[in-house]
Amino acid sequence: MRSNRIITSSALVTVAVLCAVTIAVASVTVRGASANGVDSGAPNWLLQGRSQNMTLSTTGKTATMRREIVCLDSDVENAEANPTLTLSGSCDSGNYLFVFQFTSTAVNLGVTIGHLSGFDQTNVNNFGVLICDSANNTIELCTNDPTGTHIPNVTATTTANSVTFTLPRGFPSYPAGTAQQGRGLTYFVITHQSSPITNQPSPLPIALPTVAIH
Repeated sequence: MRSNRIITSSALVTVAVLCAVTIAVASVTVRGASANGVDSGAPNWLLQGRSQNMTLSTTGKTATMRREIVCLDSDVENAEANPTLTLSGSCDSGNYLFVFQFTSTAVNLGVTIGHLSGFDQTNVNNFGVLICDSANNTIELCTNDPTGTHIPNVTATTTANSVTFTLPRGFPSYPAGTAQQGRGLTYFVITHQSSPITNQPSPLPIALPTVAIH
């Protein structure tokens, strides 16, 4: 379901150049970590390993988050056969999969992933829940629910540069996976960074998303 949020301004010239922001609401995609690669190929797909726990808070709500960055096309520049040194530390194609794992006791917790560069809000495969679906990938952050049967009714609201995940009830309790898989509900967002001039991949500098809860 889509609706337009009209942006108003007192200055007519501003109104002339601003356009409506499209907001889409959808149920989320469930993606298996195995789609991102296997353990033996981690040097090629794991660009930035899991972070330490970070505490996010807003009025009456708190959540613990860890994050990770995956190269969607298994093209970590440093692991390429002939790497481009000036692109070291990037995904060569500019295709990034950002992973965010949360635990919380809050009810009706919303998580907004913002400042997304190269985000296609119309493709529901670009955002959702990441599950640990295979013993072949045990070193990526993911939700330890191999069949995806215990994923709650998460909804997602998107704009051209953000996605907001909303969980109507409390967070479910999942068993811990490996130390690398962690424990909690794990969201993912996929972006494609390209030059606005040439439309060619522009992997650096990486546009890091912002995260906020509400």
